[in-house]
Amino acid sequence: MPTTSHLFRNAAALTVTAVLAVALTGCVSDGSAPPPVAPSSASEVVPVPGRTIPAVPPAVPDLRGYRIAVVVPDDSSASDTLLSSARAFASTSGAELVEFAADTEGDDPVGDAFAAAIGADADVVVGLGEGVIGVFDFETGKILDQEVLVIGGQLAEPTGNVTAVIWPGATAREPTDDESVTVARGIDALSAGIMSIRDGVTGVVLSLG
Repeated sequence: MPTTSHLFRNAAALTVTAVLAVALTGCVSDGSAPPPVAPSSASEVVPVPGRTIPAVPPAVPDLRGYRIAVVVPDDSSASDTLLSSARAFASTSGAELVEFAADTEGDDPVGDAFAAAIGADADVVVGLGEGVIGVFDFETGKILDQEVLVIGGQLAEPTGNVTAVIWPGATAREPTDDESVTVARGIDALSAGIMSIRDGVTGVVLSLG
């Protein structure tokens, strides 16, 4: 004759079996379990840092209330031309332009100018040409909350806060062709780069072709 404990065990087993049967019946009646949640595809929409993508420069935007700090690395022809571009861009857009020229007699001319630009509370710090590459490559990864734009050059390993705009003759992968650096080209680069940053697409290399 079965003991009381044996009867309890049998009853418990029947109860579990009944619960499982109900659960399985529910799954069958629903047709199937809910589909899994699809993973985020943001990485497929926004290019990863350093990727080069083609760009068409937009019209100069209205940037009143926007502060741009530019780092001028030297007094080369290309740097002077790009500085003229920055001034013309600021005048047309209404942005505030703050200039930080490297002191060639200092111990770290570009580094000091970059540090001063970072302290200017700017919406974006802009490096003009290939002369900023060495310092920007080393320092920009330390200030991930500051948007940085390089025009006429690109970093070897940019972080997500560094956007670059290049065009044939001004890539920093080879010596800059001064004839390719014009005021109009610089304005186009600033328009493309700053609008990309404002649209949230940062860390990329924009090629004007």
